[in-house]
Amino acid sequence: MKTIAILGCSNSTGEETRDWELDPEYYNITNATHREWYTKHRRTAFLKFFEENPEVMLTSDPNGILDSNDWNLFLEATKHNTGSLDAIKDLSWNTYNDKFAWPALLDKHEDYKVYNFSTRGAGLSHFELVYNAERSMKEYDFKKRHITNAMYKPVEKYIKKGNTLSDNGMIRYYNHKWNFKDLLDNADILIWQFSGEPRYALTHVIDQEVCKYNTDLSRMFTYAANLDSLLGWLPNYLEGDALKTYEDWFTYYYDLSANFTRSLTWIEQLMEIRELKGKKNMLFPIHPSFTSRLGFKAIHTEGTKSYGFDFYERPDSGSCPGIFIDELKLDQEEILFAARPGPEQYTAKYSHPSEKGHRAIAEWVNKVIRRDLL
Repeated sequence: MKTIAILGCSNSTGEETRDWELDPEYYNITNATHREWYTKHRRTAFLKFFEENPEVMLTSDPNGILDSNDWNLFLEATKHNTGSLDAIKDLSWNTYNDKFAWPALLDKHEDYKVYNFSTRGAGLSHFELVYNAERSMKEYDFKKRHITNAMYKPVEKYIKKGNTLSDNGMIRYYNHKWNFKDLLDNADILIWQFSGEPRYALTHVIDQEVCKYNTDLSRMFTYAANLDSLLGWLPNYLEGDALKTYEDWFTYYYDLSANFTRSLTWIEQLMEIRELKGKKNMLFPIHPSFTSRLGFKAIHTEGTKSYGFDFYERPDSGSCPGIFIDELKLDQEEILFAARPGPEQYTAKYSHPSEKGHRAIAEWVNKVIRRDLL
């Protein structure tokens, strides 16, 4: 059995796959913006769905990591961190949808054991931070001495319980069943689904005394697909001068592209090291994406294969096609939801792969693994 570790964004989760269950008019509502659908139409239908389908609601950890007591503590922490009173419904809905995602379909093959770490809204920089989480220390100790101070007393950034990191959802990556860093280092196959980069990923050193609810942001990861999403998240925990400082910093001063360049170097070096161990790597974007302007070029070596990328040389020459176009040979009418709204489209309303799209990706990935990587 081959172990497969997957990094990706919401396109490698089940996002949107079952949204048609929420509203009988789903395929007819074509004029709602992304924000309108998610905050109004979808949200209202989402809450009604759980009233009518209580069996979908999670009552225990779907990964079998947490016992009942830890599960309840996790739910409370999730509710606090997300600011959502319906956190358990959000988690239940995502878990339900993820069963239809291409990594879950790939995992059904007896030859594979799949570990899907794809995360909604996250990009490569988030995974680099998670990769290094076990060695991370807090920048200030309990007496507020900086890490460069000779009197600094080391404080681990994330709370450890055996093999588990318990802060801010880190248990998903590090627990008694698997270790994220070890899997990325040693899985037989590493798949990187190239997201719409660059994306935001950050940690914090701000004093919790100036945060809402006395939240210790220094123990939290924050990630966002774009600046609007990041700025929308900040008011959940910050206000006044602290909020204004954060907003100004990320709007005017934070160097997002340089941050991604560092993460790109990390993943490229990781893949090189994996090749030296005889491990395989597979890279692809699903949709058209800008890549060379970010400093990335497709890699084609004995142990690393790239698909759906262009070989253009100038950073502004255009975006690479992605596998829907370049590998699955789909035309725009099959890909764009608005061109022909219905279950036969390969994407859902807001561009995530539909159930049909996920089935096609899973079949293609399986074929390519057996043809090029085994």
